[in-house]
Amino acid sequence: MTEERLQGRVAIVTGGGSGIGRAIALELARAGARVAIAGRRADALEQTVALAGDAELLAVPADVRDPDARERLIATTVDRLGSLDVLVNNAGVTAISPLLDYTVEEWRAVHETHSEATFFLTQAAVPALRSSDQARVVNIGSVYGSLGINNDHYGDALPWDAPGGRGPVREFAYAATKGAVLQLTRELATALGRWGITVNAVTPGMIPVDAIPMADVTRARLSAATPLGRVGRPEEIADVVRFVASARSAFMTGAEIRVDGGWSIW
Repeated sequence: MTEERLQGRVAIVTGGGSGIGRAIALELARAGARVAIAGRRADALEQTVALAGDAELLAVPADVRDPDARERLIATTVDRLGSLDVLVNNAGVTAISPLLDYTVEEWRAVHETHSEATFFLTQAAVPALRSSDQARVVNIGSVYGSLGINNDHYGDALPWDAPGGRGPVREFAYAATKGAVLQLTRELATALGRWGITVNAVTPGMIPVDAIPMADVTRARLSAATPLGRVGRPEEIADVVRFVASARSAFMTGAEIRVDGGWSIW
C-alpha cells in the first residue's frame, strides 16, 4: 500500500485527541490525507496536531453529541480543507457501574456518543461525501458489541458482585451501543451504496490506551485469552482503517473487520 492512495483526500476523525483516534488521524495524515480531528478537549486535539509534524491536521473542538457541533464540524472541514472523502466515527465513552445501580443518565450518555452520533454525523456528512469519487465511512466497533465481557479477565476493576449485593459491575451501555454500531454499519452501507459511499466497521479487540490505564495483571489475563498471546496497539487499528479508507477497499461495504489478535475465535 502506497501513501499516494490517500494523497489529496480529506478525512474527519472523531475522538482524535487520544488513543485509537489519535493513531488513526496520524496514520491517515502520514498517508497523505488532510485530516480534521474532533473532540471535546481542545488541549488533547492540539497534542495530536503537534505529533503530526509536517502532515496537515486541523483541530476542531466539537462534542459529537451536539447536533449543532456535528453540523459545524462538517462545515468547518469542508470550508478549511476543501472537501470531505472519509469519515471515521471513533469517538467513544463508557459507563461502568453495578447492574442495580446503572442510571438512565449513564445509559443515555453512552448511546448519544456511540450509536446516535454515528448515525447523525454520517447523515450530516452525506451531502459532502456524495461529491467525492472515493467516499468512505469507517465506524469503530468493539468485540464487546458481539461478545459478552468475562469479568474474570478484569479482576477488581470489574467485580462479579458489588458491595451490598448490587450485582456485577459491567459496561452495559457500551456493549449495547457497539452492537448498534455494527448494525448501523450494515444499514448505512445498504442506504448509501447507491451513491458510491462505502460504510464499514473496524472492530478492535483488547487495545490498551493511555487514557485508561490497564493493570499489569489485567494485561496478562487478556494476553493469555488472545490466540496471538498479546494485547494490541492503537497503531494496529490505524493501519487497517487506512486500508479501508483507501481506493483498495472500493468493493467492500457493510463489512466488519475484526482486528483482535484472534480474541473472538475462542
